[in-house]
Amino acid sequence: MIRALAIVLVLAAACGGKKSEPTTTPVKSAEQHEEKMPPELAKFHDVLAPRWHAEKGPQRMKDTCAAIPDFTAGVTELAKAPVPAGGDSTKWTAGAGELAAAVSNLDETCKGNDATAFEGAFLKVHDSFHVMLGASGGEMHEEHGEHGEHGEHEHAM
Repeated sequence: MIRALAIVLVLAAACGGKKSEPTTTPVKSAEQHEEKMPPELAKFHDVLAPRWHAEKGPQRMKDTCAAIPDFTAGVTELAKAPVPAGGDSTKWTAGAGELAAAVSNLDETCKGNDATAFEGAFLKVHDSFHVMLGASGGEMHEEHGEHGEHGEHEHAM
């Protein structure tokens, strides 16, 4: 299931504040994976996943930076959302703050067009999302090697 989720999606470049959309639809296993997420996390995941799984390079940065309005809207929804049943309210609140800070930092990195800092800033958004998933009581899984298979590190989801 995780391997199927790791399929690299082709992204459509977005301009300005327009909502950016992947050019392909998520595979069925990704949809099944999201069924276990609270709706607000699933919506954020829909913005994060295709960009995270894209090949590293200028296009990934361009597409991710174009999606900053979507990331920001998602963080706002998460901050307003109630803690999911079975979730940890303290971790949820702290995680929402961490994710908001990570998205803000990514936005600043994008505005500075700093390709060197981009991957680290994007990694922080990704990791902060997983903190939120853990705080929600969401399903845990093991990560796989290269970012094309999900991450360059192991952590819980």
